[in-house]
Parts: sequence; structure tokens; C-alpha cells
Amino acid sequence: MVLLAAALLLVVACGREQRCGVPIGMTNFEINPNSAYYSGLNNVGGYEYLTGGHRGVVVVRLSWDQFAAYERTCPLDSTTAVVVSEDWGSSLLECPKCKTCFIANSDGMPMDGGSTSCPLYQYSTSYSGGVLWVY
Repeated sequence: MVLLAAALLLVVACGREQRCGVPIGMTNFEINPNSAYYSGLNNVGGYEYLTGGHRGVVVVRLSWDQFAAYERTCPLDSTTAVVVSEDWGSSLLECPKCKTCFIANSDGMPMDGGSTSCPLYQYSTSYSGGVLWVY
């Protein structure tokens, strides 16, 4: 009975049309988010688009000492880069093609009703002594 349930689960999971295998590129850099050069990150809720990854990296300042860094490649279409929502600011990242919105302070998860259930790829971050590492 357990094997039958496991086989059924496998069939249902494999039938999904989702593609969460987002291509990512090499990302390993450090910045000072409080410097004038990264002025978009000087305040809570700020963001900066940075080079790296596959289609770029967006770094969002969630609090004074907490940051999130996401691959800008949309999980549904690897040719499209997500952007910060014009309506909601850095709390939402939006794919201009499929119109899915991803929640920045919730691990890049898509909002209900989006075109995908796959989150944005999240890079690791570490912040100490005024230096932010993204890797």
C-alpha cells in the first residue's frame, strides 16, 4: 500500500509543468552597502541590481543588518530578468513577461495566482562589519 501511494505521488509530481531548474552563474562578491556607490542600499527597503549570476543579481535591504540576494532569472523563462515592482517597490520582484510577483522578504516565493510556484533562486548573504558578502 505504501509503495502504491509513493508511486502515485511520483506520477503526480512528474506531471507538473513547473520548471524550477533556474540557470545560475557564478556569484561571489563583497560590497559596502552603506557607501555612496551603492546608494540604493543605504536605506531599509532599498535595492541594487548587480552583475553576476545568469541574468544579474538583485540585492534588497530587508532591515539594517539583513539582506536578500536573488538571481534575476525568472523560473518560468530563463531569457527574462525580474525587476523590482514599480507599484510595490523592493518588497516585490516582478517578471515583466509572465507577470509573476515574487516576495523579497519571503525567500523569493511567488505570490498566489502567479504563473509559477517556483521561487527565485536565492544566493547566500553574510553581513558583518559593514561588509556584505553575496555567494
